[in-house]
Amino acid sequence: MKAPVSPACARCSKVLGKSCCEPRGTEQLAMVTRSDMERISAHTGLPARRFTEEEGVSEAGAADFENRWPLYRGYFRRGPVRTVLRAKEGACVFYKHTSGCTLPSDVRPIACQLFPFDQWADGSWSLAVGRFGDLLLAREQGGACLAVEEAESMEDVFAAFGTSRETVESLGAQLARESRSHGRG
Repeated sequence: MKAPVSPACARCSKVLGKSCCEPRGTEQLAMVTRSDMERISAHTGLPARRFTEEEGVSEAGAADFENRWPLYRGYFRRGPVRTVLRAKEGACVFYKHTSGCTLPSDVRPIACQLFPFDQWADGSWSLAVGRFGDLLLAREQGGACLAVEEAESMEDVFAAFGTSRETVESLGAQLARESRSHGRG
């Protein structure tokens, strides 16, 4: 097994040219819940408006999103508006090119803590990004995750993020609870 050098996230910009914290084109930064905003505000002392922005979506778009991504069911209950992390100079306001995210892992939005793992509509878990299998191709195409590219198995991806299947499932349950709570206001 080829062991990734930790942390993969801090190396993404150098190796792939961009990280998931530096959206390209129509890509967006992570959606956040009210609980995420409270956690981040308590840690940073910043009001949520300094690190988030709201984006309107259509009713159909909101319904489609919740159907495709079950962890977000209930998120749009109060209306078709999503809150995402704010970008500054092409990257998340909490991202530094040399070291990655400046927030402690337990303060980060749950969506960030879960990345690149995602639960699909059928309840199964997989990776939220595809695998190119070639770092040059991944760099050219964009949207890649260095930990996924360097891994030879799902267990390697868990190891690269210092997590386990159980922790990922627990974070998924937390995101589902926070999404429902977010939608209730």
